[in-house]
Amino acid sequence: MKKNKALFAISSLWLWHATRTMVIISHFLKKWYEIDLISFWNALKFLKLELKNQKINFIEFTDYPALERWTWWKFYFYLFLDVFKTTILIKKENKFVENIAKNYDFIFSDWKYWVYSKEVPSFLLNHQLAFVMPKWMWFLQWFTDWLNIKYIRNFDYLFIPDYENFENSLAWRLSHPNWINKVNHSYIWILSSFLDYEKKQNNKIDYLFTISWYLHEHKESFVDKLLEQAKKLNWKKVFILWNTKNNYKKELENDINIYSFLGWEDRKEMFFNAETIISRAWYTTIMDLVELWKKAILFPTPNQTEQEYLAIYLKEKNMFVFWEEKDDFKKLIKKTTELSPLDNLKKTEKSLEIIDKIIFNYIF
Repeated sequence: MKKNKALFAISSLWLWHATRTMVIISHFLKKWYEIDLISFWNALKFLKLELKNQKINFIEFTDYPALERWTWWKFYFYLFLDVFKTTILIKKENKFVENIAKNYDFIFSDWKYWVYSKEVPSFLLNHQLAFVMPKWMWFLQWFTDWLNIKYIRNFDYLFIPDYENFENSLAWRLSHPNWINKVNHSYIWILSSFLDYEKKQNNKIDYLFTISWYLHEHKESFVDKLLEQAKKLNWKKVFILWNTKNNYKKELENDINIYSFLGWEDRKEMFFNAETIISRAWYTTIMDLVELWKKAILFPTPNQTEQEYLAIYLKEKNMFVFWEEKDDFKKLIKKTTELSPLDNLKKTEKSLEIIDKIIFNYIF
């Protein structure tokens, strides 16, 4: 019997899991679904703020630790420690979900590999299906592939937010592993929070710097370096630091405005009105850039092999500019005029149609 109720689980390691899945949640809310939502930390706080007037029951559940943090020997120490912690947490998580699964028509998980049930149709959203291993760890690639297949097979279906063919793909090696046909899946194009954005083109921004909070130990010094670069540029510059602990705005010389945090609608307005965006190479941000066809300079987070791969891959396709700290920033700005974004790509509205159809077929 159909219950018109769904369970969504969203990874809290990065805010961007929340923003892309929020589009899907909004879609099912419009179909009169009641939704229970599992998340943690900043992602949960963000979702409560953005969906506060919706019919949603929020559930806080401790998330897995971030696996790629710190540098040098600390990187490997915390990597092994965090893998151990994750093993314990996922067992608790799956036991919790199995106890409540019968209350839902389906379960939808964004990068939460243990939020599924054998009794209820369960769906996983993920683009990073292959991990880019450091060269000296190449011999572990088969093991990470085996783990991915093992865990994904717990779900009835895998949604991959990317384009299927190489010519259009945004994450080729990451989203097109050679084992992909061993699991039920669909490439659903992209998911962007700009689907329902009401365009307000009344406040032009020449350069928008958006710096998310991941890897706190690098952030303060990196922001200082960006500010020094911004002072050398003409016209209006805006910084968004994504710090939910504080809420402030600063106006500096050289036409620089700094926001500690912005509501999501304000963030979307700034993205839409920005001429050039300077951002971490987050995959969800890349999908937003494609939805809007924005010029961008991407700078990967230290030790984030996924971001490093994406920035270099999309630079080679001439879609975005890749920035390393040694580069001359003004020269990078000039390179944005030579970019050639892909045309005629299907976007978020069509992606939701695919998701809706597949979930409907499983429920009925």
